[in-house]
Amino acid sequence: MEQKKHDLLDIIHLIYVMDPMCSWCYGFAPVIKQLVAEQEGKMQFKLVMGGLRAGTEKPLEEQMKEGIKHHWQDVEKITEQPFDYSFFDRDGFIYDTEPSCRAVVTMRYLKPEMEFEMAQVVQTAFYAKNNDVTISEVLTSIATTLGVEEEAFLDKYNSEEMKEKTQQDFKIARHLQATAFPSLYLLNGTNIHLISRGYRPYDGMKAHLERVMQQLSPDQNPLSE
Repeated sequence: MEQKKHDLLDIIHLIYVMDPMCSWCYGFAPVIKQLVAEQEGKMQFKLVMGGLRAGTEKPLEEQMKEGIKHHWQDVEKITEQPFDYSFFDRDGFIYDTEPSCRAVVTMRYLKPEMEFEMAQVVQTAFYAKNNDVTISEVLTSIATTLGVEEEAFLDKYNSEEMKEKTQQDFKIARHLQATAFPSLYLLNGTNIHLISRGYRPYDGMKAHLERVMQQLSPDQNPLSE
């Protein structure tokens, strides 16, 4: 029985598609953190970077700032996550999410057990502390707080390999048709089940995940005895 459950753990994956610079993903952070903790030992967890505004080169214009600010206010109202609105005093900010996504992917290969934590710390640094997480020095500083040496992180982060791996994540997100972030999927062997596209509060998320799990046959459901 134990071997059977162990084999199932290799089959069942909870896939979370997000972007560290997506405000709704930041609002969703407490929900996914609780959900992952509860599912530990029942299924594998995989993080996929979505690339919300990856490769953007044009600085934010005032109209775009206003739109983003309204999004932040909506997220704060619904999720009660803290925001530092001094971000909107920045001039010439280029909202390129590729660097922060690549930082999380880099952590995946240097210290995989801290990948999820890296994503959450980057989110907090950007939204709650107004740190510029498009800058490699800021991302490196975050990585060092999670136990990775500065030089090792920078070397890996700046490598062509990590740039390619990050682009692979973006392709996976598109393949999953993750058209909104956050998106959550259950991968059962080769079968993919959409759990949520966009923000959903914890109770609704947990209930829907349980419904999907109940639809699996007993041999496929790690929660069944």
